[in-house]
Amino acid sequence: MTIHISRRKMLAAGGTVGSLGVASALSLNFIEATESSLNLEKFIQPLPIPEVREPNDEGDDADYYEISLQEFEQKVHPDLPATTFWGFDGTVPGPIIKARRNEQIKVLFDNSDLPEDHLFEVDDLIHGTSSEDYDNYDGPIPEVRTSVHKHGLKVEEASDGQGAAWKAPDGTTGPRFVKHVHDIPNRQKRMTGTYHDHALGISRLNNYAGLNGFYIIESEEEKELNLPSGEYDIPLMIQDKTFEEDGTLHYPDSFVENFAGDTAFVNGAVWPFLEVEPRRYRFRLVNQSNGRTFDLSLTNDTDDDHGHNVPTIYQFAPDHGFLEDVVPIGPHGDLESLLLAPFERAEVIIDFSEYAGETLTLTNDAEFPFMGKGDHGDHEMHDGDDMEGMEEDDMEGDNMEGMEDMEADNDFPDLADIMQFQVTDSVDEQDNSADPMELELPDRSRYNENAVQETRQMTMGMRMKDNEPDLHVLNGKTFHEGGDYAQPHLETTEIWELENNGHHSHPIHLHLVDFEVIGRGPDGTHDPMPNERGSKDTVLVDPGETVRIITQFEGFAGKYMWHCHVLEHEDHAMMRPFEVVTGNSSKE
Repeated sequence: MTIHISRRKMLAAGGTVGSLGVASALSLNFIEATESSLNLEKFIQPLPIPEVREPNDEGDDADYYEISLQEFEQKVHPDLPATTFWGFDGTVPGPIIKARRNEQIKVLFDNSDLPEDHLFEVDDLIHGTSSEDYDNYDGPIPEVRTSVHKHGLKVEEASDGQGAAWKAPDGTTGPRFVKHVHDIPNRQKRMTGTYHDHALGISRLNNYAGLNGFYIIESEEEKELNLPSGEYDIPLMIQDKTFEEDGTLHYPDSFVENFAGDTAFVNGAVWPFLEVEPRRYRFRLVNQSNGRTFDLSLTNDTDDDHGHNVPTIYQFAPDHGFLEDVVPIGPHGDLESLLLAPFERAEVIIDFSEYAGETLTLTNDAEFPFMGKGDHGDHEMHDGDDMEGMEEDDMEGDNMEGMEDMEADNDFPDLADIMQFQVTDSVDEQDNSADPMELELPDRSRYNENAVQETRQMTMGMRMKDNEPDLHVLNGKTFHEGGDYAQPHLETTEIWELENNGHHSHPIHLHLVDFEVIGRGPDGTHDPMPNERGSKDTVLVDPGETVRIITQFEGFAGKYMWHCHVLEHEDHAMMRPFEVVTGNSSKE
């Protein structure tokens, strides 16, 4: 089978570059990512619901959790043999860690039961796989190592789960490893987040193997809203995977800049269905894919009117806290669909009360790799823009060989269907939850633009030169290159202007802080999307766009990361440090 890729897709994807030219590497590696693995029947198994993890010990000052990382087998589809995964407590996704706002917990993530050999091939050309990739460290780099990051949480540097703070099953630790038990104060807005692996150089592999789970912080404000609760409060972790006939997870043996699975994987099941009553439900959506952006909407499989007779999706929360107002999403809503980039979250209410006996499908309309949506960044890419902004020497040499002969006959796998909702004929108990359009969301605290002490221009782009594999960079540098990095002062407010000069949309994540989007578009002056008017920690920046965010660096001093949350990009050095300081020095 031959795969043909357009010049635009090739530049946007940024395939493997090294001793091979771009064209030859892409035509080889992307075959593995574009062939459909299996013709599995959809919507024949129920959606699994992750369980809430009980603490191992309930202490006076903090509850204590000891969570093991294990290799295990799990059935994901009736027609597939069991699949080998890595997961927390032997499940995919891991158990839900549920905490109360302002109540501290302690967590030990024990990976001693993992094998010494990785589930996938580890490409040692990627930074982080050699001792030379670490400053002042000449120790061993085990093939299997993990560092669990609590995404979206405000924690001390030593408990953040950063890339170089890894630990191996044999007890070997990375150069920035500090402590085994992580302290999580939960002194922040309520949220639905995740915990996932962040080990330098293999984050994409460890996450794809299954090392992720939900992390939830609840608050009293949330209880007062009378949202659907109990069995009507459903977490949905959405991913894409590719499986072999024997049930094995497929991932390319050598590094590729973008990988897309051809199978929807929700809460650890392939194309599941959820039986729902004709009443209101709350859903906590997390996009946990390595790199696929989802553009979600509902279709009605039992409707003769082109499937458009569907319930409205009411979003009331983004990554953190609550939105400014409830945002209706659907054919007659403020937005037509719900766009979620990797590791973005959304909390929504769907009212199925008018759809008894009907079948609804959650669908996806985002292309891969994602390069922007007209109503998101208010701009579009055109074929003539492919080369714009790239240096002349970026396009010289073997990297261009054969590109003129490539056609857009086949690119990456589409993933149109995600899961199904099968609405029953009646309710088991009366629905007393609040009407989503009558929710009085708590006033959110906003960052004060008059208090801004620094505005920083932070760029992302492509670097495509002969014999240089680092294609996606931040501020013109990779993670391992020295030079200046941002040093905001503790308790100060800053604006970061995130400018995307490349050809691929990048979801940018900042550790430690949440932020507000205050502008986007070609010059950063357009209003944020309606469902961005709240606190976030990950924001999608489209090609040719500048997204302006405001935040306060509060709570902890120390060195943290900001990076693209396409995990293949993150592993390929699209990550930079920033350091919250208490002195007078500042580097950028």
